Amino acid sequence: MDHIETEPIDLVRDKDFIDKYFSLTIKKELNIDIDVSNEYIAAQNIVSRKLILVKTFSDVVMGNPDLYLLLVYLIHDINTRPLTKGQIIRALKK
Repeated sequence: MDHIETEPIDLVRDKDFIDKYFSLTIKKELNIDIDVSNEYIAAQNIVSRKLILVKTFSDVVMGNPDLYLLLVYLIHDINTRPLTKGQIIRALKK
């Protein structure tokens, strides 16, 4: 098995992959082209010490309820589900 298939996504090092994954999902679901790179940051949870994505939504996202809800879901999904780099890459190739 390829190492990249089982390698957990690194929220800091793999930010470009996450940005592309979010943008592609938004394009597919809402037909909106948007750069999401400034809509969230990686930060350490104070209690668990785990790195998580934290919303830093702009007025553009806050003003679009569908986009807001989809980004909230995507961030929650990354924070709670152990995605691998391979899963993200496969989603980008579809």
